[in-house]
Amino acid sequence: MFIVRFCALLCLGGVLSGCATRPVTVVEKEEFVQMARHMPKELQARHLLDSEGSYVAPFSLAGFSDYGDTLFRRLSPSFMFGDSGHVYLGENFAATLQPDSRVTRRPNGFSINHATQKLTVTMVAIADWNNDGEDEWIVSCLVEPKMGGRTRTYYVLVPPPRDGREALKGTVAAVWECFGLACNLYVRNSKVIERAAADPLLPATEIQDVVPGLQTVTEPPEKAPAGKNDGLEERSL
Repeated sequence: MFIVRFCALLCLGGVLSGCATRPVTVVEKEEFVQMARHMPKELQARHLLDSEGSYVAPFSLAGFSDYGDTLFRRLSPSFMFGDSGHVYLGENFAATLQPDSRVTRRPNGFSINHATQKLTVTMVAIADWNNDGEDEWIVSCLVEPKMGGRTRTYYVLVPPPRDGREALKGTVAAVWECFGLACNLYVRNSKVIERAAADPLLPATEIQDVVPGLQTVTEPPEKAPAGKNDGLEERSL
């Protein structure tokens, strides 16, 4: 909160250029870059990327020591219940395991290999998504069916836990859905992010139809970091 308010004060004084961009703590850079390529206009509209595709990182990177374990044991998979292919129910991802399920754990995420699908959950970043003064965890969940069909990457907003026992529920901000090489991006106007989120998939609005691999993706130009006294650092993807 201090960083956001400090940036706002500098904006009013005209000291910090480009300070309309809110700070983003990137946890997994590769996943954040992929998310930015999937929905650059959405991130720019929410002032998490500037017009050239760069983000502003706070110098203070306080966070959890093991996001993966927290998400595995406490995040509800209820944000996927609108997905007809998801049949593994439970109050959290740990509770969805079947006798033949296999789990791979990572510091910032985990993968579950079920009989009919593979799930890969990753802690991507921390940012104030809806500009309400509160940070959210931005979590990706890649769902890959094993019997054909569409793959989906859910970008989920999770309010950070207030204690060591609180159950976590997510609100879907966007879904990147692919069938072969044809992909669509669906977004929702996530103005309210509740700790007990309602059905996050409806309504979804299709805003983009692209064929990955057939369009050149260029990296934004490198930028010099902002001054240390600003408390913020601008970084290119």
